[in-house]
Amino acid sequence: MTSILSTDNESRQFFYKQADEHINSLNIKFQEKAVITNKMNEKIIACLQNNLSSTENNARFISWCRNSFALRVIGTRQFLCDIKFGKPVLLYENMYDIYKKIDTETAHGGRDKCLDSLLIN
Repeated sequence: MTSILSTDNESRQFFYKQADEHINSLNIKFQEKAVITNKMNEKIIACLQNNLSSTENNARFISWCRNSFALRVIGTRQFLCDIKFGKPVLLYENMYDIYKKIDTETAHGGRDKCLDSLLIN
């Protein structure tokens, strides 16, 4: 059991190392918005609820939030959702677990099956 946990932890660390390297390779102006972290999620939600102070936002950020996201209640929780498709935003901190789950559900069917399944769910 310990080796399975160790392997999963190593895989998780490798995944996030690769993701961080990719994000850091992007143009600096795209890095912050390449993925939505828990911290950014909270900031976007506050912006959409008009709860940000003027020092925490600017017109470009407010416009991006309003044109890209919507708040949606699912069950008893409020989620940040993509405005175009209405689907909850996959947060950076949850990416590994979700991708791993999708990969298992598609019987390791490859990139296209995983992406199709991810978009359907």
